[in-house]
Amino acid sequence: MPTPPKAPPQKATVLPFDESKAKPFGPAIIEHRTAQAEFGELGTYFMAFPDGGHTDPWSLRYEESVYVIDGEASLLVVGEDGETDVRAGAGELVALPKGVTVRYGAAPGTRLLLSIAPINWATAYPVGDETGGVSRVLFLTPFHFEKPEHDDEFDTVLTSLLTGHGQQIVTARHVERFESEDVGYEAAQTRAVLKAVEQANAERYDAVVIACHYDPAVREARAASRIPVVGPLQLTTGVTTQFGPKFAVITDIPEAVPVIEGLIDDYGHSTACVGVSAIGWEGDAILEDPRGAAEAVDRIVADLAATGEAQSVVIGCTIVSSAYERHRHRFPDRGLVVLNSNLIALKGAAALAAN
Repeated sequence: MPTPPKAPPQKATVLPFDESKAKPFGPAIIEHRTAQAEFGELGTYFMAFPDGGHTDPWSLRYEESVYVIDGEASLLVVGEDGETDVRAGAGELVALPKGVTVRYGAAPGTRLLLSIAPINWATAYPVGDETGGVSRVLFLTPFHFEKPEHDDEFDTVLTSLLTGHGQQIVTARHVERFESEDVGYEAAQTRAVLKAVEQANAERYDAVVIACHYDPAVREARAASRIPVVGPLQLTTGVTTQFGPKFAVITDIPEAVPVIEGLIDDYGHSTACVGVSAIGWEGDAILEDPRGAAEAVDRIVADLAATGEAQSVVIGCTIVSSAYERHRHRFPDRGLVVLNSNLIALKGAAALAAN
């Protein structure tokens, strides 16, 4: 006779705080307490908001309850008409159904107890299946503008321009500010990018786009990441051959031209590129006058169309591309395909996340 399976051990276990299970989740700290118990169906987490704030949007592929231990919770439920602020005080419980998209938030010092089922949601309900799961893509800007207020403005503009193109949830944010005096700018930037990509993995994003056409730290980030990391210039220049044998690139400042040319050569597309041109605008100026920057792009597009050498144009700068897309409707059809490199990067990231 076959040996009957052993019954699971009937033992109650006290699960103490385990610092290794505590991870950053936006402004919150989340700790997976039942990871120590290796439960098959139930997951229990503690979430604390030391300084308050809200996380980026998160779509639930499981059922969840949120109990307020102390403080005040503010759960922004994302819907077609915007965000609904669901508030709960100490001793109250919020029930969240599977499929809802929410931004967890709370007043400073608030502590929450989260229970979810099933705990194996990532494999039980894969992204894009019939359960309605959606992928989350992070657009990570690896630098900062001269004016700090422009960081938030650009994140808002980029999120707005990319939302609605497919089912994925798009979040745009910057790396932490970094000092480069001790190690040099490139090394400091790489360090900041790697830290941000590590956090994106911890926050369970499905893909990251490095929102700069210098494609900085892309190779290092890919080596350290469990999720896809997209370099916009690499991806977009690879797409150009679908529109014809030759393409051109438009960037922001003259100093960027040799950098972009070098990367295009590294990617093996130098023979297909007819040239890289700069509009001569700094990032802060572009945000202050996006229409003017878009008009500068259109003038170069018109010149390229007149020469007839290229069939497509890559806007090889995330900021320039966002400015042009906001005003593209103002310009006539020049007979060239002007590629929205931000959207191509998003579509590529979403496609990679689904595999």
